[in-house]
Amino acid sequence: MNAQLKNNELKIGYMPLAHDIYWKFFPEFEQPTAELGNTLREFLSQFGTIYETDELIDCVPRAQDARRLFQAEDVDAIIMATCTYSTPDDVILDLKRFPRPIIVWNTQASAVIPPDMGFDQWMLEHGVTGVPGITNLLERANMPYFLITGHYTQPFVAKSFDTILKAVAAFKRIWGSRLGMIGHLYPGMLDFGYDPTSMYTTFGADTAPISERTMVAAFEEADEHDIAELRVRLEKLYSKADDLPDEEFDRSLQIAVALKRVVEENDLDAVTMYCQSLWQRPEIGVVPCLGMSLLMQEGTFFACEGDVPTALSGMILQSLSGAALFTEIWCNDLANDQFLMGHSGIMNLRLFEDRPQDIAVVRHPWWEGCRGRGACLEVITMPPGEGTMLNLTPGKDNRWRMIVTKVEVLEKHPVPLGVPNFFVKLEKPIGKYLQDLTALGAAHHFAMAYGDWTEHLQALAKILQIEYSYV
Repeated sequence: MNAQLKNNELKIGYMPLAHDIYWKFFPEFEQPTAELGNTLREFLSQFGTIYETDELIDCVPRAQDARRLFQAEDVDAIIMATCTYSTPDDVILDLKRFPRPIIVWNTQASAVIPPDMGFDQWMLEHGVTGVPGITNLLERANMPYFLITGHYTQPFVAKSFDTILKAVAAFKRIWGSRLGMIGHLYPGMLDFGYDPTSMYTTFGADTAPISERTMVAAFEEADEHDIAELRVRLEKLYSKADDLPDEEFDRSLQIAVALKRVVEENDLDAVTMYCQSLWQRPEIGVVPCLGMSLLMQEGTFFACEGDVPTALSGMILQSLSGAALFTEIWCNDLANDQFLMGHSGIMNLRLFEDRPQDIAVVRHPWWEGCRGRGACLEVITMPPGEGTMLNLTPGKDNRWRMIVTKVEVLEKHPVPLGVPNFFVKLEKPIGKYLQDLTALGAAHHFAMAYGDWTEHLQALAKILQIEYSYV
C-alpha cells in the first residue's frame, strides 16, 4: 500500500503493575497505587492510543484480561509500569502468548526520595524491587524488551519512549509490506542477493515481482490528462534544461504516470527496478528517474538495479525521518578524507519542497535509450547536515545484519555530472571506515536520511532480533 495511506497511529497496551497480596494486608494503599497508574497512563497517551483494562495488573486473572484486550485491539507494543512491587508470574505467560515489543518502565511516584520517607510513601516508591524478577524471566524466555528507568517529569524519559516507539512504528510500517521488484537484479550485482523467505519471516516484507510487460502496459495506457497536468506542475516548480527534448520529457512524464499506477494497483510500499532494460524497450525507451523521484516525494521509496534489501532500508528510514534517499559511494576524495556520494539520476523531492530552486529537470547525461535519454534531476545544492546511512544485508550464516553509519553532508557544491551527488565526512578516516564496513559484508548501496537515527535503528534491530552494527 502506498506509504501515505498507512495509518501509523500506535496502539499501546498498558499494564500498571502491582501486587494483590499487598491489598490483603494494606487495603488503604490500593487506591493511591491506582491513581499513580492513571498518572502514568496520561503521560503515555502522548505517544499513541492507550488500551488498558482500567485495573491494576496485580494478579494472573487481570493479566489475562489485559492480554485478551490487547489481542482484540491488536496493540503494537506493551508497556508495563512499576506502580509498586510486582511478581513476574502475573504477566509472563500472557506476554508469551501475545508477543509484542515490550517496554518495562522502572518508575515510581517521586523523583526524589525524602529522608523522612514513611511506610505510606514507600509503598509507591519500591516498584524497582520487582524489575529484576520480570527481566529475569524475559531474558530466560528469550523475549526482547526495553528497560526505561526514570520519572515521568524527567525529559529523558519522554525521549526514551519516543525513540523506542518510533522504532515500533517503523516495525509496524514494514511488517506486512510489499516490496515491488520491476524486472530483475542487475546482472552481476550479486551483493544484493537475498533469500525472500528469510526477508519475509524476519521483516514481514514480501517481495512482489512485477514484470516489464506490466510496466509497458501501464505506460501505453497512461492518461494524457494526467501527463499534461504533471507537466504543468513540474514546469511551474522547477527549472528545465533547454537541451531536454520535449518528446523525451513527455516520455519521462508518461513513465511517471505509469509507475504511479503500477504502485497503486499492486499495493506496493517500496520498489526497486532494473531500469536499464526498460529504456531499451521501444515502447518506453527513456530513463524512469523522474517518475521514481516523484513517487519518493509521495512516500514510496525507490531503489535502483533490483536491490530489494535497500528498498526495505529506505522504507525504514522514510518511516523514521519522513524522507530518505538512495545512494552509493562513488569516489574517494583522498586528500580531503571524504566520499563523493551519488547515483544515476534519482532524488527524493520531499527534501526540496521548501527549496525547489535547488532542483533542475535535466536530460540524463549518459544513459541512452532507444527513444533518447529522458529526464532526470540535477541538484544545485544539497542541504548540509547530519545524516544516517543504512544497509541491510544477510550475514555469513544468512542472518540479517543492520549496518548503520553517521555522516555529515558537507556544504559543498556537487561535481557537474548532471545527476545528484554530494560529499560526506565520516567519524573515522575513509580507509578505516571501508575496512570496518567491508568486514561486515555490506553491499554497495545505502539508504540515507537526514538526522541521527542510530538509536531508533538499534531499537528496531532489537525488535526484529537481528544484528546491529554501527560503523
